[in-house]
Amino acid sequence: MSLIHLFGRCNQKCVFCSYPFDALSGKSPYLKSWLKEISEMKPGLVQISGGEPLLADFADLIKILAFCARSGRRIELQTNGVLLSKLDQVRLKLLVKALNSAKGYFNINFSAPRAALDRKITRTSGAFAARTKAVKNLLELGAKIRLTCVIFSLNYKEAEEIAAFAVKNFKGLSWLQFSFIKGIGRAEASRFIPKYSSAAPYLMKALDLCVRKGLKCEVDHIPPCFLGRHHARNVDVKKMRFGIPGPHLAEKEKVPECEGCGFFKLCPGPRKDYIAVHGGLK
Repeated sequence: MSLIHLFGRCNQKCVFCSYPFDALSGKSPYLKSWLKEISEMKPGLVQISGGEPLLADFADLIKILAFCARSGRRIELQTNGVLLSKLDQVRLKLLVKALNSAKGYFNINFSAPRAALDRKITRTSGAFAARTKAVKNLLELGAKIRLTCVIFSLNYKEAEEIAAFAVKNFKGLSWLQFSFIKGIGRAEASRFIPKYSSAAPYLMKALDLCVRKGLKCEVDHIPPCFLGRHHARNVDVKKMRFGIPGPHLAEKEKVPECEGCGFFKLCPGPRKDYIAVHGGLK
């Protein structure tokens, strides 16, 4: 799995944003440089991100997707979805066709079940309605979609409601991931990182609902010891079991409380930024 940030520009100002301010300092945000960077990546999944990748020239974005498809690379297009609602039907169909040709999927951030909370989180008016419309439009066109809900202090109590909204409104959704906040980049770590023990009960209810309704679900960045019967839905457990390398190993570390845990060999530990805020697991 490889990640490419096209640029740092975005049309939202999410309070949980983990994107570093200076990550692309000196990088050329043009098609030629993007294709070169992708060509140097290992085969497999390419995560195309920003900022917001849909702020790129539309023709350039299609060329990137086509290049990935020709070189046998799958694509995860990470987006907040707002600009998708503004595409006309012709361009939207073209985008879905290009992504499907690369055996890819849309990864759309969806972290609130209603407009008022969405506006508080994204600091963007009208984003909730636009994002909801975009997901529905894509599903009608046969797109594969993963929704990512970033769990943090402003919305962890809404996890079950978010899952219920997705089940009710997005028929054909491929899967829903609950991803615990990363306290890096632009996120205000000390303010927005709740304790695992506080968020876990609400998250468990959300996962229970997904299971009951037949919606595939998974969890990232919260140790499996907090997930009870849903521990196997932890993304790191799957990676550790099959020895898959990645940033999960560098971003996390075991703490004294991990000693003796049944998941010791299948969990890299809590995030380092979580430890910095809370001092340990509890």
